[in-house]
Amino acid sequence: MSYQVIARKYRPSRFADITAQEHITGTIQNSLRMGRVGHGYIFSGLRGVGKTTAARVFAKAVNCQRMIDDPAYLKEVTEPCGECESCRDFDAGASLNIAEFDAASNNSVDDIRLLRENVRYGPQKGRYRVYIIDEVHMLSTAAFNAFLKTLEEPPPHAIFIFATTELHKIPATIASRCQRFNFKRIPIGEIQRQLRTICDAEGITADADALQLVARKAQGSMRDAQSILDQVIAFALDAEGAREIRYEKVAELLSYIDDEHFFMVTDAIASGDAAAMLEVAMVVNRNGYDEQDFIEKLIEHFRNLLIIHNLRSSRLIERPEPVKERYQRDASRFDPQAIMAMTDLLLQTQRELKFYSEHQFRFELALLKLIDLSGPVPAQTAEKKKPSEPVAAPVAKTSPKPKAGAEEVKGEGAAGTKGTAGSTGGDAPARLQAADLPPVPPPPPPPPQQRPAAPSGSVQAVMEGDGAPPAFDLGSWKQAFSNFGNNPEPRLPVAAKAPAAPEEPDGQPPVAVLDQLRLEWHRFLEHLTRKGMQVLVSHLHACELLSCSHQGVVMLGCCRKFSFEELLHDSVLLEQEMGEFYRLPLKLQVRYDAERDACTREKTVFTMFQELTESNEVVRYLISEFGGELVY
Repeated sequence: MSYQVIARKYRPSRFADITAQEHITGTIQNSLRMGRVGHGYIFSGLRGVGKTTAARVFAKAVNCQRMIDDPAYLKEVTEPCGECESCRDFDAGASLNIAEFDAASNNSVDDIRLLRENVRYGPQKGRYRVYIIDEVHMLSTAAFNAFLKTLEEPPPHAIFIFATTELHKIPATIASRCQRFNFKRIPIGEIQRQLRTICDAEGITADADALQLVARKAQGSMRDAQSILDQVIAFALDAEGAREIRYEKVAELLSYIDDEHFFMVTDAIASGDAAAMLEVAMVVNRNGYDEQDFIEKLIEHFRNLLIIHNLRSSRLIERPEPVKERYQRDASRFDPQAIMAMTDLLLQTQRELKFYSEHQFRFELALLKLIDLSGPVPAQTAEKKKPSEPVAAPVAKTSPKPKAGAEEVKGEGAAGTKGTAGSTGGDAPARLQAADLPPVPPPPPPPPQQRPAAPSGSVQAVMEGDGAPPAFDLGSWKQAFSNFGNNPEPRLPVAAKAPAAPEEPDGQPPVAVLDQLRLEWHRFLEHLTRKGMQVLVSHLHACELLSCSHQGVVMLGCCRKFSFEELLHDSVLLEQEMGEFYRLPLKLQVRYDAERDACTREKTVFTMFQELTESNEVVRYLISEFGGELVY
């Protein structure tokens, strides 16, 4: 007899042998116990998770003679016995009560018509005739329509079981006539245990790490894992007859990139070693690894580090215990924000790499960029935490008179603390704070005929008459905002207040300029995304900055009713985030723009036909004279 592959040799023949699908096998067994067997079933899920196998066991069980004759066996066991004539015929492939139909190669209306003709005939033995249609989503639309009536009112002896990997391609008219069962992806631990059972039955010794690697490579498919195990056995067993599978042999066969390479990448990032990073790129190129595959695995590596940061546990990391312990140690070397930034870079590189002819060059640049993303993070953090200068300092810097006054104040402070320095060992100047200095008086407004040009980076108040309120020079504001988009932490400039405006208190925060708020709106949305507020950002994409008053009231127009209601609910949070980002005491008002909502809402074909009828004279004449109507 020829060799039989592992996937067929160890195919389950009982409900209890189907791995990790207890929610489906239990439901089918209960329906058999209660006699509530339906006429149509849809089994959907990933490849190799047991759809066709479960359909065959189900077909075998409904015709098992022992389950029909023995109610106690049906209630307590509910498994095909494998000993009656029906079960033996099924195992030998000679049963006429079970028909398997491949929809991938028989997808026409004529094939369904032939199937409908055969459905009329009853079973040869037993109670049911079961039709298993594999890859049912490959049927044509006409074939599905031809099947509707038979599926809705089949003969009492017919059971249809549809197996598919793409449930969304099945028409709703077919799905609504069937019971749907979704087969889930098989966990790695379950696959590893099944592979261990197979190796024990075959008399083969295998490392736990090797079997786990095979299970990870299968990606939740038991059939894939068994096929890979067949290949591994043929590769790993040597000519001397040693029946042993080692991790190194499996990694060599599958071209698996070992986790050590990814730890080399993170070590090079942590130490800022560009030479070590280029060495990793050379190893990838020398061993013939695919750059896309390496980047994908590196993203998974960063994902594992984020899991350690967020869960403080490695239970969701599917790796051997020594590797999990190393993840525990290395996670503290990186900041979560830096890990997310590096992951974004890798995702972008993965998308762009397919469009480059020089993959190696782009791959090396991406690895070196990882060092740049992680290295400056501490410096930027320190820069962000640096205390801001007093408000009076920039004013003293831009006017000659305050600058002289500032020098005098500085000299007086030094003279005033001279005696104290002598008594305390000379460390008083080191403790001198900017807040201890007296405020610098603002310069008096120059005469109108000798008014100098407004200095860059400040707002000059100009008196337009006795008792007139100061007018702001918006041109100087735009100059002050010129470098605003490049700052790591945006901060709006502080406007100097003229002494001739007594109604406004000193130190009042500046008002926002609408153009500059719009200029930084995209960066504000990115700021919210980095903070994990993606839902809020999706609502803000439907909004527009309409106006901004001198009191800092920002009007936000929203063209979607649902987004408008959600933003009203989160207005306090959004107002706080805008104030922190723009460094201004902003107040938020959200307005629903019904006209824009009506314009942007998708129009139906009936609406467009009505508009065409009202606007086009020819169409209006045809409808009125000949009674035209919409046909679609």
